[in-house]
Amino acid sequence: MISEMDGIFPSFIKDPQSYYDGVDQPSRVICRNVIVFDRLSRQTLQQQHLANRMHHRYVLIRVLKTAGVISVDGQSFQLQEGDAVLVTPYQFHHFIDLESAQLRWLFITFELEQGDAILAGLSDRRLQPDPETQALWGEIARLWVSGNQTQQAELLPMLDRMLTRLHTTMGTRVSPVDDARLDSGNEWITQIEGLIIRSVREGWTFEEVAHRAGFSERHLRDRFEQQMGLSLRDYRSNYQFHTAISLMRDSARSLSDVAELCGFNSQSVFTRFIRRMADRTPRELCRQVREGRYEPS
Repeated sequence: MISEMDGIFPSFIKDPQSYYDGVDQPSRVICRNVIVFDRLSRQTLQQQHLANRMHHRYVLIRVLKTAGVISVDGQSFQLQEGDAVLVTPYQFHHFIDLESAQLRWLFITFELEQGDAILAGLSDRRLQPDPETQALWGEIARLWVSGNQTQQAELLPMLDRMLTRLHTTMGTRVSPVDDARLDSGNEWITQIEGLIIRSVREGWTFEEVAHRAGFSERHLRDRFEQQMGLSLRDYRSNYQFHTAISLMRDSARSLSDVAELCGFNSQSVFTRFIRRMADRTPRELCRQVREGRYEPS
C-alpha cells in the first residue's frame, strides 16, 4: 500500500528547525457566504436596476465566452476570453462593447472575513489566471452546481486558495488597467466617463462636459445612452451614490465631508439625493453602512 503512494509524497521530509515556528499568515484570505452564477446574454449582463449596480460584496468575474469591456469607477478596460477582474464593495461597474449577444461570464460573489490587503492588490486590474488557478476556478463551479451542501462547503477554502494564488502570481499574470485600454473606436467612452467623474468634483454641467468632449449636449446624451444603456444623469447619480457609500464606511468622516466630496455644496440637496437613491436619510444610511446592514432595495 505504501509503495503505491511513493509517487505522491517527496522521498524524504527532514525534521523542522523548530517545532513551534511554522508556516502562518494571520492576514490570509478567508471568504464567507459565497454565491456562484453565470450570465449568458448581453441583456442579463447589462441589467439596469440599481440593485444590480450597487453591491456590498466582492465580485470576481471571469470571461468564459465573448470578450467585452468592463468599466469600474470610470476606468474602462478590455476583457478577453479567459481574463478575470475583481470588483470590490461599492465600486460602480458596468459592461459595454460586448462582441456578441450570446456570452458566458462566470461570477463569484462573496463577503470577506479577512484578507482585505491581499484583495486590494487584485483590484483595478485585468487578471489572467494561470493553469492551476483556472483548475481551481472550474472546481469551484463544479462544487457549486453539485447542489450538495457538504460538497459546496469545500469551495470556501478552495476560493481562499484561488484568491491567494492570484495574488502570488499577479507579478507575471496581471496586466494593469492602463495596458488594457479600449480600442481607438471606443476611446470616447473612457473620455466621457472621466469627464463626468471630473464634473462631480468641478461642478460642471452636462453642457460643459459635452463642450469639453467636442459634442453638442443633445448629441452626447443620445450617443451615451445608446452605447451605455443609461442616461448621463443616471450614470453620474449612480457614481455619486457609490462614492457616498464608500466614503460613509470611514467612521472618521463627517456627512458634510461626504456631501462635499460627492459634489453637493448644500446639505439639503445631498439629503434629497440620498432619499431619492436609498429611501432614507444620509444619517440613517450612514449608520446602516457602518454596521454592515445596508442592502440596496
